[in-house]
Amino acid sequence: MNRNNSTERGFTLMEVLVAMVILGIIGSSAMYALRSQSGMGTRNSESMSAFASGKQKLDSLKVTSYNSLTSGSDTAAQKYIRAWSVTANRDGLGALNGRKTITLTTYWPYTGENRVSLATIISDERYKENP
Repeated sequence: MNRNNSTERGFTLMEVLVAMVILGIIGSSAMYALRSQSGMGTRNSESMSAFASGKQKLDSLKVTSYNSLTSGSDTAAQKYIRAWSVTANRDGLGALNGRKTITLTTYWPYTGENRVSLATIISDERYKENP
């Protein structure tokens, strides 16, 4: 009994293997993309938490007495290292102008070398508005 191959239906083994390889490549690419997006979400969440921690400290420094402001560092939530520097500003002639710049950097080295920096300028009582 001789069968005609052109009348048979279905896929050959080679066609099935090629389809499986193509689907495997597409599937692994999709999984890689999804995993990358998940990692980016975690990093963004860490950055926002570090920013909030730094902003909280910067706000507390802004209400500190002008003459009491000094550089320093501390830790927050056993995760973030906050370091700030306070520098007196000078005018074009080199004289103190009654303003200080506070630069605060929040680090979280436990998940890599990451940092968020904030800065502000405050003034002494000469430049404060009277309500």
